[in-house]
Amino acid sequence: MKKKSLIITMLIASTCILAIGYAAFTSQLNISGTSNITSNWDIKITNVTVKKIEGNASKLMEPIISGTAATFKTSLISPGDSMTYEVTVTNNGNVAAKVGSIEQTNSNNPAIIFETDRINQYDLLEAKKSQTFDVTVSYNSSVTSQPASIEGTYTIKLNYVQN
Repeated sequence: MKKKSLIITMLIASTCILAIGYAAFTSQLNISGTSNITSNWDIKITNVTVKKIEGNASKLMEPIISGTAATFKTSLISPGDSMTYEVTVTNNGNVAAKVGSIEQTNSNNPAIIFETDRINQYDLLEAKKSQTFDVTVSYNSSVTSQPASIEGTYTIKLNYVQN
């Protein structure tokens, strides 16, 4: 009988210990949190100035700026004429960006050459920084006769992506 009582007591004690252990491990755990993304994407051409004029080159209109695109319309009279514009693009946002691609369209006048300098695909533009580059419009010196049109229109569009 003593053995039987001891076994029953031990079984009751074991059951109590298991119940307490189970209760301790099945308590509910709640984890909560809040996250905010506060990035600001604000990249645009902020200024275009004439940097250099050669010969009789002249602006037919002020450059048109729209976001990350600029359009230039220039008149050239004879070989050697050229006009160089300095373009400033500014990252007013708080996210670094890089040039994903550069789109260029022009009036396809064989007498006029359009060139960009100091900007390339994958160039980095840090947040709150500016970068300048040049756009040069020049009379094609290999043209042997005066073309019907001495005007040229050129548009450059910079497509930025997150760095």
